[in-house]
Amino acid sequence: MRVLPIMLAAALLLAAVCQREGAPEMTRAPLAAGPGDNATARDILERYAGAWRGAEEMKLEEAAVLAFWIEGEGGGEYHITLEPAGPGRLGDGIPSDYAFGFETDLQTLRRLDRGEWNALTAMGQARGSDPIPLVPRTPEGFEWTRENRAFMLPLVFHFWNREWPERVLFGEGVTREVHGGNVVIFYYSEGLRSGWYQVKPGMHMNADPADQTNPFDTLVILTRGTVTARLGGAERVLSEGEAVFVPAGMRHEFWAEEHQYGEFVIVMYGEGA
Repeated sequence: MRVLPIMLAAALLLAAVCQREGAPEMTRAPLAAGPGDNATARDILERYAGAWRGAEEMKLEEAAVLAFWIEGEGGGEYHITLEPAGPGRLGDGIPSDYAFGFETDLQTLRRLDRGEWNALTAMGQARGSDPIPLVPRTPEGFEWTRENRAFMLPLVFHFWNREWPERVLFGEGVTREVHGGNVVIFYYSEGLRSGWYQVKPGMHMNADPADQTNPFDTLVILTRGTVTARLGGAERVLSEGEAVFVPAGMRHEFWAEEHQYGEFVIVMYGEGA
């Protein structure tokens, strides 16, 4: 399933994770306003900078600079310097030597601040042309390499998670629809992608044949309800308490009939994941 894969992939690592050269430029999705609050971008980014725990979260050989372009009243351009020992330092403007950046609007930033989305979920998409609320940006001349990918994937997770120990909320109300189902992305690193899916009646994941295969293995773990699946051309019902191994290259799609509802955890791993 390009199910979790090309989600953060297309966003965070369109060129790297998805391995799709020449994909369209990513744009942000419109977002309905959530519960109002008065936090400015500076207020929120100060909280994220202050929560950085340095090596306790992720070992850095040297300071890393993250850049932020926040649209809307109360937004602005900022950067945060993450020190190896923590905490981070917030500054104004975008330095030329930033390592990675994020473009969004103030409403999305407030949703992240309130825990209504995690950043990886906000960056999830099926294809590079899909608009997303949180758009990753790289500096001029940046090239994706395996080493960069292995560094940036966990860095994004650790920076945007202020909990300690870090946790990821999943369930109703904290998802986005990607690949035809509601998703929360748990964690991405080199060779590992994981997340949670909710498939309600009428939802069909991987309906497009172009989305039905991956070059790496996938483990699908049904934690609640039932869904119908087509695996390698064979149709079957998957039920709570069942795990299914989908080898690399096998076609797979999942949907919920009118009488069905399902939740499952996806773990993708191996070369290319």
